Amino acid sequence: MKDILVVEDLKTWFPIKSGIIQRTVGYVRAVDGVSFGVRRGETFGLVGESGSGKTTLARTIMRLVKPTAGKIFFDGVDLTERKSKPAKLRRRMQIIFQDPYASLDPRQIVYSMLKETMKIHRIASGRSDVHKKALELLENVGLSEEHLYRFPHEFSGGQRQRIAVARALIVNPEFLILDEPTSFLDVSVQASVLNLLNDLQKAFALTYLFISHNLAVVHHMSDRVAVMYLGKLVEMADRDAIYNSPRHPYTFYLMAAIPVPNPEIKKEEVLLTGDVPSPVNIPPGCRFHPRCPYATGRCEQEEPPLVENDGHWVACHYDIDFNGGVRSSRIKRRKRRRV
Repeated sequence: MKDILVVEDLKTWFPIKSGIIQRTVGYVRAVDGVSFGVRRGETFGLVGESGSGKTTLARTIMRLVKPTAGKIFFDGVDLTERKSKPAKLRRRMQIIFQDPYASLDPRQIVYSMLKETMKIHRIASGRSDVHKKALELLENVGLSEEHLYRFPHEFSGGQRQRIAVARALIVNPEFLILDEPTSFLDVSVQASVLNLLNDLQKAFALTYLFISHNLAVVHHMSDRVAVMYLGKLVEMADRDAIYNSPRHPYTFYLMAAIPVPNPEIKKEEVLLTGDVPSPVNIPPGCRFHPRCPYATGRCEQEEPPLVENDGHWVACHYDIDFNGGVRSSRIKRRKRRRV
């Protein structure tokens, strides 16, 4: 299946200024050489700890942040070329932000927000046409006509996120970036919003880039999953392959942290020690080696490339099978000694 989005060696660095003349003394390497493709019609999940660069990657793809280097192709069009005009593609690609309390204008009622969007993109003409389309979209996301004339502070978090979804869909996009769309919502509301997103994907033939740190949610939503650590992708594969047979140590520890929804099953605790290094002072070699229990001298000096094996991409000097074998038993023994 053809990729609707292709990212090639994308980098987004933010300069650090110091002194009276504001000289650049370093860079925050938020995104540092990321490559992947999103197939038309699929949900591509992106997971990682806070600070790994997921949101910066999303904003760079949308050209809300200027990339330092690399290429971004949307349906064959290079968005990083000077001649390209990303504004013309806004109707085909949209983003839903993480915080529904900050993404809506508190001074506008819902009808005004939707009307403004239609006016900018020249979608509807005439008051009756605008009202009809706005009402239709609200009903698609589970709201009614009475909600058109309310301000954002009059809604709950789940309702605000539904309004944000309606505003993104009003331009009839093909590609949506969902930047942790349920992280600000109560658990009881998350399921309804996720089900809504699944229904809308089928109804509008949408392609999703789904970003989250909730691994259970990503497993539920995604067809393929990529794992990001400190500005780089460390593993990428089909959803079931990532969750059942992780090959990178970082991915394994992430999957081990997923709680089991059964109080009668006692899951063995597997802890990942240490903190994520600063993106200002990235360690040499493999970026995960300061926290990896299997790091060797090669890991400390040589950065591993992202290598594909039977559809499973891994950036590690070892092809580790954590479902069994020596390495899995070492983790268990180390855990028992710690207790």
